[in-house]
Amino acid sequence: MESVNVCMLLDFYGQLLTDRTREILEMRFAEDMSLAEIAEELSISRQAVHDTIHRGTTTLTDYEEKLKLVARFTQQKKTIASAFNALEEHNEEKAKELLSTLVEEL
Repeated sequence: MESVNVCMLLDFYGQLLTDRTREILEMRFAEDMSLAEIAEELSISRQAVHDTIHRGTTTLTDYEEKLKLVARFTQQKKTIASAFNALEEHNEEKAKELLSTLVEEL
């Protein structure tokens, strides 16, 4: 799984993980530490780090499949960007329409 995606999932769902799992995932994906570096830092085996990363990313993916918060956030960002583009093109009607769709989703 791509580091950026895991970091985004951690931002949204990280508090739902155990402290240890969150810590290991942050070390791996946010701090770009190797399995060996994490294992040494936490005084655990590389296998334990690997297993925790696998379980943690699976859990984060499961949360996203059920709750879809990251997908919704990403879509809202795109809609807002489109509304700004419409305003720059002096298309106020299109901007209003795009922003209305955001309000309806709330």
